[in-house]
Amino acid sequence: MRYLNYAVVSLASALVATYAVLWFIHPTPLENTVTLPPLSVLEQPDGLLLWGGWRTVAGYEPPGTNAVEIRCVRTQNTCTEAYASLLQHDTGLDLVAEVFSYEVISWSETQLEAVAKGAMAGCDRALYIDLVGQGATMKWLPGEDCEGDMTAAVLVGDPV
Repeated sequence: MRYLNYAVVSLASALVATYAVLWFIHPTPLENTVTLPPLSVLEQPDGLLLWGGWRTVAGYEPPGTNAVEIRCVRTQNTCTEAYASLLQHDTGLDLVAEVFSYEVISWSETQLEAVAKGAMAGCDRALYIDLVGQGATMKWLPGEDCEGDMTAAVLVGDPV
């Protein structure tokens, strides 16, 4: 048992020393590496579960790296999106978290469409889930009570 303790302490010391050397040589890659959740569209008995991150394809691109979890419940005709964004800047990191509640407009065997009315500064946020292609898109739609350009994003993910 004593030898096992020595081995564990030696391994931990080696890992700490390696990290310290790598940090002194080039600190940026170790501190700012962010991995998105893998893209996942899972159909469940009571609804859907999606993971990934939004990549802007049109309009305003928010700074930082984001991660998303979307849960849709068929019996309630709702979807909830948990959105977190890590903003990296010269003085450190900031974490921004938001939750958007969607009302399902249509839900079929092939697609789901939902809208979060007034979710972003009075603007509507529309969610389109492709159940056949296993993907999702989001659009921010300016209307009467909000200003701004239309923005569109697709759900992406890093490989496992």
